[in-house]
Amino acid sequence: MNQTPEQNRRTALTYVGTEEYKITGNSMATIEQSSPAFAFIMNHQVKVVLQGDGYTVSGSAYSDELFLIPANHACTLRNLSELSIDVVIIYFALEEEGAASFVKMAERAHLHTFRLPQAKGWLPDFLYDTGVDEEAVFFQLQSHLYAIVSGYVLSVNKPREASDLIEYVKHSKQFMRTQYMGTIDIEDLARSSGFSPSRFYQAFRRHTGLTPLKYITKIRLDASLRLLANASTTVVEAAHAVGYPDEYYFSRLFKKQMGMTPTEYVSCANKQIASLSPVFLGDFAVLGLAPQLSFERGWQENKEIVLRQLMAARPEMIVVGPVDSELHAALLDIAPVTMLHWKGYSWKSRLLDISALLGLTTVAERWMFNYDQKVENARTHVKSVLGSEPTLLVQYKRNRFRIYGVQMNKINDVFYKELQINPPLPVQSFAYKEATSLQEIAALGCENIILFVHASTPQSECDELEYRWRRLMQDHPVKRCMFIRHPDSLHYSGAVYESLIDEMVDQLASCEG
Repeated sequence: MNQTPEQNRRTALTYVGTEEYKITGNSMATIEQSSPAFAFIMNHQVKVVLQGDGYTVSGSAYSDELFLIPANHACTLRNLSELSIDVVIIYFALEEEGAASFVKMAERAHLHTFRLPQAKGWLPDFLYDTGVDEEAVFFQLQSHLYAIVSGYVLSVNKPREASDLIEYVKHSKQFMRTQYMGTIDIEDLARSSGFSPSRFYQAFRRHTGLTPLKYITKIRLDASLRLLANASTTVVEAAHAVGYPDEYYFSRLFKKQMGMTPTEYVSCANKQIASLSPVFLGDFAVLGLAPQLSFERGWQENKEIVLRQLMAARPEMIVVGPVDSELHAALLDIAPVTMLHWKGYSWKSRLLDISALLGLTTVAERWMFNYDQKVENARTHVKSVLGSEPTLLVQYKRNRFRIYGVQMNKINDVFYKELQINPPLPVQSFAYKEATSLQEIAALGCENIILFVHASTPQSECDELEYRWRRLMQDHPVKRCMFIRHPDSLHYSGAVYESLIDEMVDQLASCEG
């Protein structure tokens, strides 16, 4: 029988205290208490076993997830990786007057993990409180506790929806990207989704274009390139650092994927390189390389200083954009020079030229194969969400806007050609146009807009832009406003495009959900 609000209100929760556990690599911690508690996993992955009166439940919890430890249960947290895991336990007392549903959950519950985005911000209050005897602090912690309980109950009672699975896939991707160096149980990830494993695998492949195993393999091998390019890292150390305890297996996998052994890669990659154009950094990055020296745009205004720095560093090779004959000769006095007229041909051709220069063509070809798969997958999301609807591509920076047109190669090549976003008619005649307001952009008559914003742009600023855009387009039945965050400048390179496509798929998948 459903309970009345009056009955539910008689159930009282009282904050008792907080403990923080640091579980070192390949060890475990056991928590035994008479009162119920919530556990918050601050980082990585932990195996959880709950033991009650005559029954045991087990599963996994991941970074930023919470779960309930019922009263009078033993909770074992096992760390299967070599990384240290931090767990915060928030204890509370429960008055059982009134048969609220949460009382039953807190007496005997299955392992149900959930997320509450604001909870991480509350942890300092729990961990560093000045004592619950102080009235203001007590009520603050009580408020946090009730919000956590509310989030838990809503999560348990809420029917699972397709959007929940999409969010879980995003979480799984992020978990793999940040925890690839540890043990990752993909089957356990699938079970923890709350959906059938087959649905999780299908959703993951639809979202990324790859199976979970291929996705984590790509992440690990990409990371191994960066390690091996450092002359002080051995093959064994690199293998262990990216999650492969068997270095022989790692070497076989590396050769299969990269077309060369780790040792062969090391001999090609361990070169001192100077890059005199920031555009080239994206090319080196996909090969696992970071130049010894690199310079931003405008370096020629201080070329004497740059030449002195190059003389002191003595790189083995210099890669530069177009320069005059005098400067080219000065660079040749320091090291062999490769001059690339990067505006004159495609970034893919440039990447192949740079990789051939270093003897890393097979590494570049493997990256481009994965990139093409990613583009093909992203195209299905574009078709599903945007269809043939014209869509504007606009960069936003410091209250100014740059409207990209079809004649801007670095945008046209990927978004209009490869992803097949339909360009509005007004943008087909120019490369780009500057604008100072959304009203100027709205005057182009296209209701769909994708805004490229720097990763540091506050969410509140994006929310305000979206609100203003929807107000301007309020008479249009279809109006989309999406934000693609990028960490650095929008350079004409594969590394930049790969990150933009990943972010775009996340946005489009959320629209599909």
